[in-house]
Amino acid sequence: MEGSTAPQDATPVADTMVERAPVQPNVPDLLRVSPMQTSTATDVETSILDPAVRSDSFCRFVFLNKGILHSHSKVTFAVNTDSNERFFPIGVGVASLIQRAALKIGTKTIQEIDGYNYLTAYKSLFISNEHQLEREQVQSGRVIAHEFRYDDAGSSTGGADSNTKAFTYGLSNGREYNGDVGATKDLTTPDWADLAGKPVFQIALSDLFPMLKQTQLPLYMMREQVSVELTFEPDATSRICQRSGVASSTPTINTDELKLIADYIYYPQEMMDAYAQQNSTISITHFDYRHSKLSISATSTSGTTQIRNLGGAGRIVTKVITGVQADSASDASILNQYHAIAPERHYSFGQAPSSGNNNGSLTVNIKYNDRFLYPIDVTNPARQFHNTAQAEGMVPFVTREEYSAEGVALTTDTFEGYDQNTGDAADEKGVLGRFNWLSYRLNRNERINSRGIEYFWKYEGLNNSGAYTQRTWLELAKATTISGGYASTTFM
Repeated sequence: MEGSTAPQDATPVADTMVERAPVQPNVPDLLRVSPMQTSTATDVETSILDPAVRSDSFCRFVFLNKGILHSHSKVTFAVNTDSNERFFPIGVGVASLIQRAALKIGTKTIQEIDGYNYLTAYKSLFISNEHQLEREQVQSGRVIAHEFRYDDAGSSTGGADSNTKAFTYGLSNGREYNGDVGATKDLTTPDWADLAGKPVFQIALSDLFPMLKQTQLPLYMMREQVSVELTFEPDATSRICQRSGVASSTPTINTDELKLIADYIYYPQEMMDAYAQQNSTISITHFDYRHSKLSISATSTSGTTQIRNLGGAGRIVTKVITGVQADSASDASILNQYHAIAPERHYSFGQAPSSGNNNGSLTVNIKYNDRFLYPIDVTNPARQFHNTAQAEGMVPFVTREEYSAEGVALTTDTFEGYDQNTGDAADEKGVLGRFNWLSYRLNRNERINSRGIEYFWKYEGLNNSGAYTQRTWLELAKATTISGGYASTTFM
């Protein structure tokens, strides 16, 4: 109606329903992963690149200097093995093949992660169970998901009535557990994931190099070769797992399936030319990871505070990630080497409380710049879980038993013939206490002095059935500059 106006209390309609992730303000809009305010149509070109160098131990991919590299471009992998039932460790999937990943521009290493397969075991904690079950299982082969286990209501000779109460929980991959009424049930790998059929899995570039989760590389502006170098895990028994009772194998990388599916993003040519002229120098702040490891003995370290210097002198370190692996872990298990073991549990279901029925303990603290991170050493595993969640900004999607071996609700059923409710001893095969990763956020925003970072730790109750390795990563702040088509990088 002429002259009418909208009501004064009308609520304005939101322009968009997309929630934008926080991105560094110095990153240009054209390189941001999050959506930008434009109606400009884009074009995506996909190229399938063969490695320039490939073998059972190493491969190198070289990008074409065109367009903007999409961060979700994928690298595909497969292995050659025999016809027996085998699978990738479910905590890391196909990432078990990669020992080191490096992103290079020219001769400069922009980001490099050593011990990538072990670090992936930590990163997998923060992927939801639903995401692992419905997507990661198919894409990368990792699946740490859970379901309630309902017991058979009938006697061992009775019918197949299903109880309505679940006293335990166990692993889940979308398949039913197999087994007779009253007997132990077994969960097996889906047929399409059985490595005997040579399935092909993939890893996104942004998972290989976390800096790409926020920034995409403008390849068309670069005058140097941009490459990805992958060093494969040299120990064949650490690459895959097999069903209980099946002999070990020596799997090799299927080099015919090594491909880089690269997506190049294009905007209108005049827009890309104008952007290149206006942003001849691009500065990107990101993180790199420095890996170190130490062999430890349960007997020599038990009950004694150990002090380990982690380095980092003169750098800005934002996070410390650490975990202890049992050296005796092998392909005859669910997780292989890619775990972090918790102090041993000394009780089982139904036992009355007593002085001997308890969990071992782990006491930790971090010291840097002559001050401790925590005013009181942290022993409570719930507090350690909380500190790890705080450092990552997300709660780990694993249970209390899997994290610290506390509780007795993990099922006695098996996965590929391995008892799920074992793992807190060095020679065990399951998931009990095998996700005891610890992470610490250094919250004072200070450059580390010449003394470096000191890690104080004491195990009481670490099982002495084998030797162990303690692995640690420092998250270091790094600055990369692309100027005139050439890159330079330096630690902050």
